[in-house]
Amino acid sequence: MLKKIILGVALIVAAASANEGEKKDLRFAVEYTSHATSYYYAEAKDMFLKNDINVEDVKVYVSGVGVATAFVKEHFDVAYMCLVPAINTYANGGVPIKIIAGTHKDGYGIVANSSRIKTIEDLGKEGVKIGVGAKGTVTSFIEEVFIEKSGLEEAKIRKNFVTMNASKQIMALKAGLVDAIVVPEHFVTLAASLEGMEVLVHSQDIWKDLQGSVIVVSDSMLKNYPKTIQKLKKINQEAIDEINKNNDEASVIVAKNLNIYQDRIKTQTKSPSIDLTVTPQIAKGSIENLKLTPDVSVEAVQEVIDKMAQYGFIRASFDAREIVVVDQ
Repeated sequence: MLKKIILGVALIVAAASANEGEKKDLRFAVEYTSHATSYYYAEAKDMFLKNDINVEDVKVYVSGVGVATAFVKEHFDVAYMCLVPAINTYANGGVPIKIIAGTHKDGYGIVANSSRIKTIEDLGKEGVKIGVGAKGTVTSFIEEVFIEKSGLEEAKIRKNFVTMNASKQIMALKAGLVDAIVVPEHFVTLAASLEGMEVLVHSQDIWKDLQGSVIVVSDSMLKNYPKTIQKLKKINQEAIDEINKNNDEASVIVAKNLNIYQDRIKTQTKSPSIDLTVTPQIAKGSIENLKLTPDVSVEAVQEVIDKMAQYGFIRASFDAREIVVVDQ
């Protein structure tokens, strides 16, 4: 009897030891964009389950700012979000986040009504209206980079900005209420598919290999569950490798997910009449406008941090190594 008890205790201790450093039930927050392609693909292909991770819940938000806010307030375990709001979360919100991997580089652009806007210089003309994201979004950051590098007169182009979220920008462009919009993928490709619309500038035209989205966890998650962190990185790597080899299946998966979550985004943005339907062809074009890679460097993040400080997005620059985990 005593031997059985000892054996039972030993088995319990062994099981606990095997699971040490792991959290199996995870809650995810992701963006309603093709930037989250590696998440959508991995979830659809059961990559999390195959690595003994249960996606307990996933919430989709209209922007990286929404993901960042939800990550803090609702205590999600993992977030797939753009780098700029991730930096904001740490620097302005004081939230101890850690970046464990990248998901893509590039992935933003300016789409214009080709009958009204034929050149970059036209964006500075009087009477032109340009839809842009709210301060703190990546597209507002892109707008600042564009102003700095385009050579356009700052005062003139700023007068033309109209603040609205990406979904409403699509509607406003289609209705002729704005002449151009600054949006992330998949909205770039979606907008460019509308009659009379063309991509005027891709983000890589003004900042090649800009670090786009990243996978973020809390500092406590990083410390307490290192095995789970490694699994998340492995899943992201494998998903991206498969997509880069052939993105046909990923295009169908991404389109399906964006369409499933369309009503949720309409509710979030109070825009029930917007048609945000994404075809596999639009998803495919959007994925191909991203540089899907799990790589994220301290140097690339530092460059964005420094620019955010320059543009007044954060109070001061800081060492990127405070938030980027390279060798975990």
